[in-house]
Amino acid sequence: MNGGKFRVRTEEEQHIWNECSRLIANAVIYYNTLLLSRVYEQKQAANDEVTIELMRRISPIAWQHINLFGTFEFSPNSSKLDIDALVAIYSDPTYWLNTVKEHAEVRPMKENFSPKK
Repeated sequence: MNGGKFRVRTEEEQHIWNECSRLIANAVIYYNTLLLSRVYEQKQAANDEVTIELMRRISPIAWQHINLFGTFEFSPNSSKLDIDALVAIYSDPTYWLNTVKEHAEVRPMKENFSPKK
């Protein structure tokens, strides 16, 4: 990311930068959608309404879990992403219970919030 600064010298470089950014954004959205869809299908089959309700609030546009500042290797020899292994992690009810606990600790529930008068 060039030290957090947008550095291009020509209009063509700017165009390439924009297209690369668009490609990365689309790849993240695809990855998230694939993962969320698989977990959602499993939760529907298990009739896990609590987790399904939580998942309805998750956006596939989120990118906090993506390392955008690193070295990436795009070669036939690089390891492949195992979506099924990730789905297994997110299918575990303990994962969702911990997520709910963390969410409650970070953001108080509305019933506990009373505005100042």
